Amino acid sequence: MRFQWVGIFVVISVVSLAASAAAQWNQVNFSAGAGFSVPAESSSNSVNTGWNLDFRGGYNVTRHLALDLDFNYNRADLNNAALVRAQEPGGHVSIWSLTFNPVYHFLRPRARFNAYVTGGYGLYHRDLTFTQPVIFSTFFCDPFFGCFPGTFTTNQVIASFDTYKGGFNAGAGLEYRIGDSHLKLFSESRYQRMFTTNGHDLTYIPTTFGFRW
Repeated sequence: MRFQWVGIFVVISVVSLAASAAAQWNQVNFSAGAGFSVPAESSSNSVNTGWNLDFRGGYNVTRHLALDLDFNYNRADLNNAALVRAQEPGGHVSIWSLTFNPVYHFLRPRARFNAYVTGGYGLYHRDLTFTQPVIFSTFFCDPFFGCFPGTFTTNQVIASFDTYKGGFNAGAGLEYRIGDSHLKLFSESRYQRMFTTNGHDLTYIPTTFGFRW
C-alpha cells in the first residue's frame, strides 16, 4: 500500500513539471482529472462502482497525434456477493496502471470542440484488501468541554494481496477549449483490461472529467 502512494506522488511530481513546461512550449501536453469507474463483464460480479484519478502527459508529434504516458488509479469496494464468497466482512480493490497511450485528435488543437480516440498498453497493479470493523476507545478533548472518553469505529486490514500484470485500454473523449487559451475541459471513457494468471481478467470502465493543457 505504501508503494502505491509513493508511485502516485512520483507521477504527480513528474506531470506537474510537464505542466510547467507546457505553459512555454505548446508541443507538450498535460491533463489531470477524476471521475467514477464502473466494473465491466465478469468483474461486475465482485466489485461495486468506484472512483478514479488520471494524470497524463506527453509530446504533440503533429496537430492531430500525441504520444502520451498515462497514470490511472481506481478504487472500488467489493460487493456483497464477493464478501460472502470470501467469508469476510469488508474489503476493497485498488488498481493503478502506467501505460503508453497515443492520442489522435480529429480536429486541429485550436478548434473550440474536439474529439479524440486513445489506446495503450502497459503495467497494471492490483491490490485486494479485506477489512473488518473494529471499535476502539480514546479520549476526546475540546477547548470548551474539556477531555472525555469516546468510542470510535474504524476498518482494520486483516489481509492484503497484490499482483503486477500487463494490460491495455482503449476509449474516446471530448474536449472544449476555454476562450483563446490552451486550457481545455475534457471528458473521456476508456475500457481497461488487466490480465490475470487464473480466472477472469479484471475489466472496468473509468469515466474521467478534468482539465488539459
